[in-house]
Amino acid sequence: MSPTTLRRRSVGARIAVTLGALAIGLTTVACSSSDDSADAAATSTQSGEWPRTVETAKGPVTLDVQPTRIVSTSVTLTGSLLALDAPLIGTGAQPKSTVTDDQGLFTQWADVAAERDVEVLYQGVPNAEKITAAAPDLIVVSTSGADSAAQQVETLSKIAPTLLFDYSDKSWQDLTTQLAAVVGKEDRAQELLAEFDAKVDGAKNTIAPALQNGATPVNILTYNSPEDSKIFTAESAQGRLATRLGLTIADLPAEIADVGAAAGRSDIVSVNMENLPRALTGATTFIINAQQPGADKLKADPTLAAVPSVQRGAVVPLDYDSFRLDYYSANNVVDRIVAALS
Repeated sequence: MSPTTLRRRSVGARIAVTLGALAIGLTTVACSSSDDSADAAATSTQSGEWPRTVETAKGPVTLDVQPTRIVSTSVTLTGSLLALDAPLIGTGAQPKSTVTDDQGLFTQWADVAAERDVEVLYQGVPNAEKITAAAPDLIVVSTSGADSAAQQVETLSKIAPTLLFDYSDKSWQDLTTQLAAVVGKEDRAQELLAEFDAKVDGAKNTIAPALQNGATPVNILTYNSPEDSKIFTAESAQGRLATRLGLTIADLPAEIADVGAAAGRSDIVSVNMENLPRALTGATTFIINAQQPGADKLKADPTLAAVPSVQRGAVVPLDYDSFRLDYYSANNVVDRIVAALS
């Protein structure tokens, strides 16, 4: 079976696509059975040529031409596309919340989207009519998360070729690299990752004295109330970032880790009110998705008065954009950790 082919089409042609066209493979993933074809696809990706074969959550897809009008149905994917300077013309958005602006765009990059005239097409469930009116030549969809439109792929595929991506099992760096191959921005991805690596190295040197003076190990958690706390482990994106900065993630007691571990996940452990004081053993506590009032609330909790970080006054909020990391929010989190420990 030959790989799926992505082609430019006029707006009229996009609107006219039928289920029969979908059946012949606009978004149905097909893998090449030829090793020679696979080698050629890898070479074309590395050399920046088209057509090229790219990896998606549903397998390899061949793109005939570089996309020039992209719509993202996932605000998570939107952030990475913006960082890559991709030709993003429209995006879906979430309902307004503490992590978004009034239009439902993540605060860490909402201003970038505005500067580039990226249109907010809808909030919540994808609006096929508005996506059609935007005349995309490519639609990107996440397979999981609150911003997933995976259930609408059949409808979206009638508008334009639609590719699916899974960000739940990738770092923001890996996701950025994968999307870069789709939009022909490999060089830009390398620049972003090199820039971030340099920033992390500089931050690590800056906070080294604080670490030598007892600021680590650390706990990372969400804290709304003692009944609703989740500890982020060393396997989480935030935990991996902290480790790169030279911080050590405090170990959880085995019985707490075993009881609170989510099925199939190693990055987050749920902890109830009774166990939270035993879980917060770190010298510093970083709170995800919180500002200073959230940190003050934890410090004022009488059940946590004896935990080391509260005793040291080392409870640090990482702000609302720290829950889901992309290029923009990861840079922000590094800045906040440096500010707290230097």
